Amino acid sequence: MAERTIEPEVEKVFEAIKNGQNFILEGGAGSGKTYSLISIIEKISNDEPNKSIVCITYTNNAVAEIKSRISNDKLWVSTIHEFIWRIIGKFQKEIKECLVELINDTEQGDFKKPRDILDNQSINLGYFDNIHIEYDERYSMTPDNNNKVQISHNHILIIAEKMFSKYTKLSDILIDTANYIFVDEYQDTSPLVIKILLNHTQNRPKKNIIGFFGDAMQAIYNSGVESMDSYELEKVLKKQNRRNPTKIIDLANKFRNDDLIQIPSEDVNAPNTDNGIPIQGTVKFIYGENVEQLKLLRDSSLYKELGFDNSTITKELRLTHKLNSEMAGFLDLFELYNSDIFVKLIAELRKKIDAGSLDAIGKTFEQLAEEAQIKVSRKNPLLVDEIKSSPVYSDFYNEIKATPFEEIVDKIRINKDSLLSYKFNGLINRYEAGTYRDKILKKLDLIYELIELYNSGQFNQFLRLIKYKIMSSRDKVNLANIMIRISDTSNTIGTVLNIALRNRLILQDDLFDDYIEHSGYYLWSRIKNLPFQEYMNCMAYLREYVSVMTQHKVKGSEYDNVLVLLDNGKWTQYDFKTLFGQGSKNTDVQNRTKKLFYVTVTRTKKNLIIYMPSNDQQIIEKARNYFEAGDILNISDISSAGK
Repeated sequence: MAERTIEPEVEKVFEAIKNGQNFILEGGAGSGKTYSLISIIEKISNDEPNKSIVCITYTNNAVAEIKSRISNDKLWVSTIHEFIWRIIGKFQKEIKECLVELINDTEQGDFKKPRDILDNQSINLGYFDNIHIEYDERYSMTPDNNNKVQISHNHILIIAEKMFSKYTKLSDILIDTANYIFVDEYQDTSPLVIKILLNHTQNRPKKNIIGFFGDAMQAIYNSGVESMDSYELEKVLKKQNRRNPTKIIDLANKFRNDDLIQIPSEDVNAPNTDNGIPIQGTVKFIYGENVEQLKLLRDSSLYKELGFDNSTITKELRLTHKLNSEMAGFLDLFELYNSDIFVKLIAELRKKIDAGSLDAIGKTFEQLAEEAQIKVSRKNPLLVDEIKSSPVYSDFYNEIKATPFEEIVDKIRINKDSLLSYKFNGLINRYEAGTYRDKILKKLDLIYELIELYNSGQFNQFLRLIKYKIMSSRDKVNLANIMIRISDTSNTIGTVLNIALRNRLILQDDLFDDYIEHSGYYLWSRIKNLPFQEYMNCMAYLREYVSVMTQHKVKGSEYDNVLVLLDNGKWTQYDFKTLFGQGSKNTDVQNRTKKLFYVTVTRTKKNLIIYMPSNDQQIIEKARNYFEAGDILNISDISSAGK
């Protein structure tokens, strides 16, 4: 491997290390922070081979990337949750003591009691005798059949920080674990982790070096620490940008709110140079009356001239999955999982029952729904009336309306996290279903994999997975016909599953049957009638086969062409009008929106189009502070020019 060039910023980091100082390397988008991180790890590995290094990063994919670049037995690369659990997991007694305190703390709403403990009861340490605490994706304090309970992502850091504050030995163990601890994308790291690393451990006699790498301007998650200004760290700024054209750099600098102003890279071989000269790129701010006018943009000559019609090099960035689901072709499936009014009615009924304002004993579903008089808002009709008048819901309502509420309530459950719980895992280099993925979607995932293998000609792997037996040439022909039928875009989800099960492409199992008979009963009644193509479109979206993506998910990526839609829909945490002096007066909303905008525009390697669905003249006038006059265009002018 060729020796890495030691950047001036890295040299400053080593000066801090030599002086025993903790440090922060702050670099804007495209500055090569990961390159610097790896350079530092490599140099330490070469110069101090016996020193142990822990590199903490935000995702499994980032873990995989860093591991692939460095080989060092003394290097431990991990997500923050895995790292913390590795430190505290063996101290079961201490975990239980903290759990008891947190569960009994009436102001701490995240730590729910076990189901067999009444609301007015406290829990004591003896409850956890002979019970093992595990770390998993879900939280549950009710012991399973193996006498195990689980704490989740959202709970582990709270417990850990409490443990570090109570038991100083944990800080000593952490220091002994690593001579160096480097935190990648520090701005997304929980403040609780920062307290562990910089408050608790730094008060101990023994010391290690803590280094942070990131960019406060890219703090787009509410759970992150955002700024480290309150801590005494040696600050190193990395100002050169290796990704973006000069016009993108200039635009992004106007939205930064700190002392880090980026400049084009001085490296003649940097990706954003052409024959050693920084490329200029293209920036267009286009405004129109509404989102629907995006079609005019896509049909325009400008769109095609800049190569935005090439989906392989273009990403259209929208704020929410809902906005994307419509464009990607799975809106009905998305709304089933996220805004189903039957599920909403059940949730509201449960709230009233739990609050004691509604008595469910001995009443049918219809009686309870009518009595509750639940509306979404004051101006809306009753939810039960919406359900009865809807062709989507009325049949199911008529089927269960005479059923006692206690019998039906557990059958109307949909986990909204299930649909999107399917992601790429860099550690195993493949997509996989997450814990929240329901059994219906998991069956469909098996079919999807078979279709992909068959269509891509990977027949050996395909045949190993299917349960269909091939004994003759006739069987081969039949199998081909089955795959044609199962890939028919006019099929419903229910039809596809039936074909797959009936022809033994996949096997029926008792757990699946039990699921659709009980907790998945309502979900199955709805999803089986949706087009299978909606599921396929959703998978194409999750696998990033389509050009549309959420603005949050795009972080860390880069594309030749980027189209940013400035439409926050109904999400009140953001308001894109605030970028131009209008909209929400909430400072948090303004800052959150500005940072997200910064992240989205800096994904661009060549051409950027920003589309604002507003003709507000004050916004257009304000845009002149950020964009050149010739780059501010009315959508109607673009569409007429293309004719």
